[in-house]
Amino acid sequence: MLNIISLDFKFNMHTFGNKPYVLLNFVLILSSMSCSFEKNALDATAKNGVFYLGEDFAAKHSLIKLDGEWEFYYRNFYSESHFTKDPSLKKDYLSFPGFWNDKIIDGITLGGTGFATYRLVVKLPDKLRNQSLGLYVPHAFSAYYMYINGKLELQNGTPGKNARETKEFWLPSAVFFSTPNQEIEIIIHVSNFKSLNGGFRQSIELGTAEDVLNTKQMRLTIDLLLVGGLLVISLLHLCIYLIRPEDKGILYFSIYAFLGVVYKLTNGEYFLMMLFPGLDWTWLIKIFLLSVYLTFPVLISFVRQMFPEETPGRIAWSIQWLFLAMVVFVIFSESSLLEYSLIPGELLIMLCCLFVLHIFVHAAIRKRESALGFLAGFLVFVITVINDILFEKNIIKTEIYSPIGSFVMFFSQAFFLSKKFTNVLSTVEKQNVELEQSALLKEKLFLTNIQSKRMELELLKKTIQPHFLMNSLSAIRYWVMENPEKSTDILDALAGELRIIQNVANKKQISIIDEFNLCKYHVAVMGMRMEKNYPLKLRGFAGDETVPPLVFHTLLENAFTHDDSGNAKLSFCIWKKKNIKSDKNSEHYCFIVHNHSRDSRTSVTKSGSGTGMEYIRLRLEESYPGNWQLEHGKTRTGYRVLIVIKIEDYSKKT
Repeated sequence: MLNIISLDFKFNMHTFGNKPYVLLNFVLILSSMSCSFEKNALDATAKNGVFYLGEDFAAKHSLIKLDGEWEFYYRNFYSESHFTKDPSLKKDYLSFPGFWNDKIIDGITLGGTGFATYRLVVKLPDKLRNQSLGLYVPHAFSAYYMYINGKLELQNGTPGKNARETKEFWLPSAVFFSTPNQEIEIIIHVSNFKSLNGGFRQSIELGTAEDVLNTKQMRLTIDLLLVGGLLVISLLHLCIYLIRPEDKGILYFSIYAFLGVVYKLTNGEYFLMMLFPGLDWTWLIKIFLLSVYLTFPVLISFVRQMFPEETPGRIAWSIQWLFLAMVVFVIFSESSLLEYSLIPGELLIMLCCLFVLHIFVHAAIRKRESALGFLAGFLVFVITVINDILFEKNIIKTEIYSPIGSFVMFFSQAFFLSKKFTNVLSTVEKQNVELEQSALLKEKLFLTNIQSKRMELELLKKTIQPHFLMNSLSAIRYWVMENPEKSTDILDALAGELRIIQNVANKKQISIIDEFNLCKYHVAVMGMRMEKNYPLKLRGFAGDETVPPLVFHTLLENAFTHDDSGNAKLSFCIWKKKNIKSDKNSEHYCFIVHNHSRDSRTSVTKSGSGTGMEYIRLRLEESYPGNWQLEHGKTRTGYRVLIVIKIEDYSKKT
């Protein structure tokens, strides 16, 4: 199944970061390995169905590929007895590894389906006689029986002469044996009625039993490391996404890595078949193809998150929809039709790779963060893909490196992604420190401002209190002259007023009852002075409220000071308004003066001047910093002052 395997080389276009020097090192390693395998391949080659093994073979502790010309008998299953009885059997030779597709026998061009016998005689040096030897047979998309010196040693599925008799099972295998003879006769019965290509695509390798076992274990270990590494990367980034769900790029990368796990489980050593031996091979191929065709839409989504300005949206969506169409085709197609999706699938994969390369190049030119690393990682994988394609075409003699290249890209991509978020975290931490320093400075400025306000407040109190005293002494002087008998009453009221002022002036908050008593004393003094009755009411208060000292007292004094009419009959009310539904988090205090007739205009202002109003503003700022409002002005019936205190905001700040 050549086309399916060729997807092994291309599906892993996971195009992300690594540093340029890693790319150079990887190229050098790949080149050296290629030269090493090329040298091994030239050590021995089968000719005319015979393979001569060198004397130094055992000392190398490596496997040798039994490549070259194998005897080939199409549409015949021959056993050892056939060759013994009739050595002159008509034979053809087929290059191994390779497919019998398009081979011409007796003027007939062969197709991919059918059955045949492969035969190779391996000539052993004397010191390998009676030694434990082994063969490593990679997966082949054909069912086969393998006979060694006439004995059935290995089978993968059941080869038959038609589709009904044939049962596919395509796992890689290892077989161990020994022989007293100086040669090994290898006969393989091969049947293919499922795949488009018949035969073997990879080399069968011969070595000592120890070397074969070590090679098998090493390949299993590499596959396990790849699966485990990709699974850890996927789960780690999924956890990061659950913590930070607003970053969709992390989720795409997690899905992307998980698809790599599924891909690796369905090729190579075929761990999925080891876990579920009864799994139908058709579904195994479908899962494999789905992991390939779903990878690239997720890849493009991830790239769009990383480099949105460099990713053309319409082209990205078009490629994604084409891949999704391939996914639907794979899900609902019969097994015999699956391979027909491979050629358009490969073309689409190459188109996607060019598109992603275009994005990375533009991002690197614009010096986007980690773009150069992503581009380098992509090129590393491209090198492994080129190597695998050349290996498949028998142009070079290396190995399949795309799974390793894929892991390099995943790892480097995860590294640069982690680096990006580390930079973000460092920036956040730096901003947090700057914010804390700014908050500390703001708090210091606030405390300094409050201290300044307190100093202003003390100066204002020293100004206001003598003002109270001077007005009151003037009233006493008047009463002593006009009505000495009543001077005692005004002196008592004045003494009560001054006593309360002395007790509360230095406090930040006093009860509304103390403030109201202070206002009553002042109203009494002014009433006796003006020989009038000034009603004063307290409404809406529960009695446990607190207010800054002398606020309403100052408003009361201002009302008397600014009333120009001798005939005015003033009355006062200190009122706590009920909260409305739309403003449940504020307290509204009103100071209302009735029959105030300073002028006939009706106006409302939000600021005022004068010592009294400045004192009130400073007192409110000291008690409720930034969480108060003050409105005052005339109304139709007099004068009103409204104080609004935002209790919720104030409580949060304190």
